[in-house]
Amino acid sequence: MVTNKKDPNSLFYRGVLIELGSRLRSYSKKTIKNPLWLLMSIFARFLTFRHLVKLVAKFFSKEEVKNFDLNSSIFQDVNVDEVAESMKSNGLHLGINLPKPAVQEILDFCAKTNCYGDAEHQLGFIYTEKAQAEQKCGKTFNMAQYFNINSLCPIINKLANDPVLLEIATQYLGTKPVHTGSRLWWIFPVDEASHNPNKTISFFHYDLDDYSCIRFFFYLTDVDSSSGPHVCVPGSHTNKKLAHVLSLMKRRSDREIVDYYGSENILTFGGEAGFGFAEDTFCFHKATPPKSKDRLMLQIQFAIKDYGNHNDLADPLSLQSIGDDNKRDHASV
Repeated sequence: MVTNKKDPNSLFYRGVLIELGSRLRSYSKKTIKNPLWLLMSIFARFLTFRHLVKLVAKFFSKEEVKNFDLNSSIFQDVNVDEVAESMKSNGLHLGINLPKPAVQEILDFCAKTNCYGDAEHQLGFIYTEKAQAEQKCGKTFNMAQYFNINSLCPIINKLANDPVLLEIATQYLGTKPVHTGSRLWWIFPVDEASHNPNKTISFFHYDLDDYSCIRFFFYLTDVDSSSGPHVCVPGSHTNKKLAHVLSLMKRRSDREIVDYYGSENILTFGGEAGFGFAEDTFCFHKATPPKSKDRLMLQIQFAIKDYGNHNDLADPLSLQSIGDDNKRDHASV
């Protein structure tokens, strides 16, 4: 659905002012934490600087890059070279699928571990108890996130160290990949009054995580048009309107994206549980708001450098279950 740019009450424009304020606060916080992040966020917008930093990183890491034992990977049907070339051309490759046992292991983890409503540390609940959790706190959740998943879930930690994913990341980044974080989260169907587009990122945007970055995404529930399929503009990692590059706002309306790239070049895709894909999130992309079914997704990210801003780490003592200040996620203690 294309957003009407003239409608001041549209979700897109209601979110712009929210994003502007939150982005300024976020920029200040990230700059104080790591001043190099500010330099990256300015210069990584431009392809010349992105290519230059990749060349420098490749030169200085020649001795560090190692060969990975691809035979020990759980992804035995993935052609690494094909994925890397597809990523360079399109910034996107579909079909890096998780085996069913791995999917089930993650689902088992989710069934016994607290997720946190709208990623708020004090709003922990077990997924199957979501309705009761919302009733207790008197709000509707747009999403829920798990924290500290690499240390709590062995299969996710294994995926973050999988030889095939590491080899793809190495070829794409051109240097030794750094695992900058993993993320596991639900998005939920909500009505328009409760919908917060900044929680579900249901608007076109691109990410500036580093001068070069690759993310691996895996659907952990069946995803169709009613359950929040991912949307991406292949090739937009190397093709952006100058105004989009220079603007502080990385959010773009559907109409702007369609006008510049053409609707035929915007790809929306679902898949069965386990379906996976690689993406350079410097491409324009978004999540589609679910209509009737929840969506669970896993993300594993690699980059040249870790600026400390894209992980799911949380102090276990700060994580609380809804309605009980003394109750902690048993796996987080």
